Amino acid sequence: MTATGDLAWQGDALTSVYRHLERDGRPAVVLERIARGGGATYWYLVASGADLGRVAALLSPGSCVSFYFDGRIARTTDRSEVSSSLPAVIARDGDALLGVWDGKGVVLEMDLPSGPSDMAEMLDEVARPGVELFFGPVPGRDNDGSDAITIILPDRDGVVRGHPH
Repeated sequence: MTATGDLAWQGDALTSVYRHLERDGRPAVVLERIARGGGATYWYLVASGADLGRVAALLSPGSCVSFYFDGRIARTTDRSEVSSSLPAVIARDGDALLGVWDGKGVVLEMDLPSGPSDMAEMLDEVARPGVELFFGPVPGRDNDGSDAITIILPDRDGVVRGHPH
């Protein structure tokens, strides 16, 4: 595949994400898996086309980027909701996500609590009035075109390569 074809495919995928945002009004939690980054990830919240543009400017070449529209990562301001739901996810999956959004910008601060006590400690650090909490299972690289869209961005040289993570 040529770099031009890869970039066109990326544009089509981002156009599909944009259409979901504008048509359905469902925000997306975005997971960027950094290529050859030793498992490094970045998380974002996209609620509009303008947010999508801000996130696109932050993405790294070669990253695998998943947009989750279906609420699999729950969003709340209620600490007790997290406290009652997340331990079951940790027990079932071995890990889970817990993050915060300060209501500004597009960046989500996400972490992986290792158990209920770690989760409680994290909640003590981050749960403040007005801060939104995000929590749930660690999502896969789903790509059904509706509830989740995953794309692999071209590397700096314009070629899309397989992503190791």
